Amino acid sequence: MPLRMFALSLATLLTACTQYHYIDPQTPEGIACKRELDAKVSACETWFKEQHDGLNSLRESQARSAQLCEHFNTNNMPNACPPAPSPSTESSPCRNGYAEKFKACGGRIEKVEK
Repeated sequence: MPLRMFALSLATLLTACTQYHYIDPQTPEGIACKRELDAKVSACETWFKEQHDGLNSLRESQARSAQLCEHFNTNNMPNACPPAPSPSTESSPCRNGYAEKFKACGGRIEKVEK
């Protein structure tokens, strides 16, 4: 019975995935608009990745420092070594509103039926 419930849940999840097909604008203005939109998104994603990588590098360094502090805290002083922050799992906001901006450029978005 649990296997049947799992299979039903999995089938429901897989059929719930909706896909969309982006059809680029056809006018010269629309093409230029989309090119500018994609360039902005790409620049944002590059910047976000650099910031994210830099923060994670800093967190790794802080984690190593915390480990060294604990290792050399031979007197077991409480709160002597601050814990390192956890790694960031924040997702990029760079594509927020992309669909609306894409359509404003003259593009179309069609739902793909499966």
